[in-house]
Amino acid sequence: MSKRKQVTSYTLVAVLTVVAVVSGGWIARQADAAKPDYYLAISRSMSTFGKVYEEVTKRYVEDVDPEKFMQAGIEGMLNTLDPYTVFIEKEDKSELQIMTSGKYGGVGMRISKRDGWPTVAEPPFENTPSEKAGIREGDRIIEVDSMVTKDLSISETANRLRGKPGTPVQIKIKRIGEDKPLEFRLIRAEIKVEEITYSGLINPEVGYIRLAHFSRNVGEQMNREISELKAKGMKKLILDLRGNPGGLLESAVEVADNFFPKGTLVVSTKGKFASANREYDARRDPVWGTEPLVVLVDTMSASASEIVAGAIQDHDRGVIIGNPTFGKGLVQSVVQISNDAALKITTAKYYIPSGRLIQKPNFYNDPNVLLTEALVDSTKIYTTEDGRPVHGSGGIYPDVTVEKKTLSPIVIEMIMKSMFFNFSLEYTAKHPNISRNFEVDDTILNAYKAFLKEKKFQYKTEEEDYLQKIEALSKENGYADKAAPAFAELQKVIDKKKDSDFEASVDDIKIYIKSEIAAKLFGTAAKVEATFNRNPAIQKALEVLSDDNQYATILHTKSK
Repeated sequence: MSKRKQVTSYTLVAVLTVVAVVSGGWIARQADAAKPDYYLAISRSMSTFGKVYEEVTKRYVEDVDPEKFMQAGIEGMLNTLDPYTVFIEKEDKSELQIMTSGKYGGVGMRISKRDGWPTVAEPPFENTPSEKAGIREGDRIIEVDSMVTKDLSISETANRLRGKPGTPVQIKIKRIGEDKPLEFRLIRAEIKVEEITYSGLINPEVGYIRLAHFSRNVGEQMNREISELKAKGMKKLILDLRGNPGGLLESAVEVADNFFPKGTLVVSTKGKFASANREYDARRDPVWGTEPLVVLVDTMSASASEIVAGAIQDHDRGVIIGNPTFGKGLVQSVVQISNDAALKITTAKYYIPSGRLIQKPNFYNDPNVLLTEALVDSTKIYTTEDGRPVHGSGGIYPDVTVEKKTLSPIVIEMIMKSMFFNFSLEYTAKHPNISRNFEVDDTILNAYKAFLKEKKFQYKTEEEDYLQKIEALSKENGYADKAAPAFAELQKVIDKKKDSDFEASVDDIKIYIKSEIAAKLFGTAAKVEATFNRNPAIQKALEVLSDDNQYATILHTKSK
């Protein structure tokens, strides 16, 4: 989806008109935020903008499409701002609804693109129309209400599946092992999104909760899951925020409520107007207020994830393990423009308890972006509540860094070509009685090798890519024949290395095979559990939690 959204000309003209009418009162209310000259400049600019639009559309030598011309103006304006200030049109409102309410009207499946087709990416949510109808992970959605989905984007397909609860939707599915497509008539229902994708015990004392998003009511859900794990004997907790892109500010505070005494500062916001300057404190007694806690983060943990992780770090409440976070510290507010469009606009910045700004400096790296001032003093060292030094250069730097695992080209290509996913579909169809605690032995591994051969799986290494470019250059410059023997020798060396790539990456290959087979037979929870033993961040968290001295030392190493 493009960064900038379009809006019809009548909408913006209406907006300009309304702003012109009410600007006097608005300026009076906000006079403490800027000098009067600033608002005078706004009034003049709006007038100029309207006149330019009117004169060009009336007088230009050829007819100008009014909507396209206005769209270009809006895109030009918004492109000078940060990437989070965008228009949200009617077709995007379902995503906004899911984020703000935690529920939507639909059939209860998550989809992704595989081989050009929208495909059910995970087992359907429990007790939803999809789950009750027997739709499975891996089912290819080839039609929705008689429309072929081949050329539709994921969002377009999702929007066709969603709708008002109680309304029907006709779906045609191609399933592996079935000769003919399967047809389903599903009745949409209100789907409540469960943002906690896993909750369970890794061992008798250590609990593990994976939080995927921050939408409404996730704080209560977190409280419930922690309470249930405590009842099962949990004494230490791992909270996994890796890959979590964030969500609602209120939801971040609600999640943090579970870990801090009532009244503890979680985050503050600062903006242009006094109304944007707020402090958010924990508002209830915590369910996990003093017990050992580890939070896992990575480069894709952003926004609300960084608020929670940053507050936990600044108050020395738990140990942060993983990689530096994304660094998204700008607050957006949604302003309704019309029935079909809204503006999501950046209105403030996030600051965590130590005073650090989450937003990374120099993030935009674009001379056209107006928001170019230094957002953070990257040389300043802040301190936590107990005096530990922490970085002030945006994002959250973990207390313990885990080397980020780099996958080999062969494994990356297998993922991109859905080899693990498709193999697991075929293998589980033939072997439905595998036990839940299975391991990927030589029998399964040999079956996978045979599958790769049958599908004629190939991949290109970085060396091959460079070699082909040099060969093409040699042909252009007329010395391809002379260089041919050297190219042939280089290709032999590359081929020999590729022969050993499978064995060199066999541990990673086994993990992906196991997780995909587990997902097909036992659901999403089993897929998560299949990676525990070979996940470096989880293993490091278990190590820290198992050693009380190490845990305490990390949290109480004061700045000299």
